[in-house]
Amino acid sequence: DALTTRGETVFRASGCTACHTVRGTDAMAQIGPDLTHVGSRSHIGAATLTNARETLMQWIAQADRVKPGVHMPAFRALASDDLTALAAYLGSLQ
Repeated sequence: DALTTRGETVFRASGCTACHTVRGTDAMAQIGPDLTHVGSRSHIGAATLTNARETLMQWIAQADRVKPGVHMPAFRALASDDLTALAAYLGSLQ
């Protein structure tokens, strides 16, 4: 759908591909976790949060506050609409 497609664009434009792999795409980095099936996981952030759109948004925007010491940077500057779209895209990765 349009929201998921926009989320994929945000994923690429925000630099997520510099750290993460999504198999079947050109995102092939190996610094962060492989996100190929992140939508099917029950938890995210090393089991810190249940996997839902709202918690994905929280993790993306405030990873350092959710899990102090995490290596993932916080993306606080993402517009709310972009954050929602990005979480929808990640949730679709089954």
